Amino acid sequence: MQKYESSTHASLHSLCESKELLGVLHPYAFIQGIVFAVAAAPEIPMPEQWLPWVMKTSHQLTSIEQADNLTDILMKILQIQLKSMSEEKIFLPMGVTFNQDGQKQRSVATWCQGMLFGHSQLESVWQHAWNKMQVSDATQIQPLQKDLSHCLYMFSTFADIPLAVKQAENRGNDQLLNILPKIFLSFPQTLKTYVGLSGRLVDYLPNQFEAFEQK
Repeated sequence: MQKYESSTHASLHSLCESKELLGVLHPYAFIQGIVFAVAAAPEIPMPEQWLPWVMKTSHQLTSIEQADNLTDILMKILQIQLKSMSEEKIFLPMGVTFNQDGQKQRSVATWCQGMLFGHSQLESVWQHAWNKMQVSDATQIQPLQKDLSHCLYMFSTFADIPLAVKQAENRGNDQLLNILPKIFLSFPQTLKTYVGLSGRLVDYLPNQFEAFEQK
């Protein structure tokens, strides 16, 4: 039986799996990846910007009640994610992990795909923060950007493992698939590094988190 971080997470999973919304919403783990990217952004986007990202582009919700319910659930999940990050409890969601079992590979791949999608949508936000940092403290930018590249490489690897393995083989590395479980052990630290990078950039963009943190 699947476990959830909260009853709100269970509600979101039920919506994602419901007959009504199965073809409308992205998968549960994908949405959780989006929420992680939103919560970790140097500037948290307004709800009207990011909430539509959870839906597949060609579909729409069928009623105002449905939209209100989904919005309420997603905003609560964002608050939970923000609270966890503020307490430095930065982990993959329950049920999202990796081993050589195909199902486990799919769960982490789906989460990473959602996270990378969210990050790509927020590219301008990150760039704005880098630009502000460039003005104030240019000497720190290069190592931090290197750390971000490492994080995104890790997420990209697990987002599409067959592609990552093929690319590694093309570079003469035929052992990537075998060592992925070992690489995955550093995934929690990668999550913390990603969130920490955003925290460093927030220093140059004051008063970002205060408006969204739950009082």
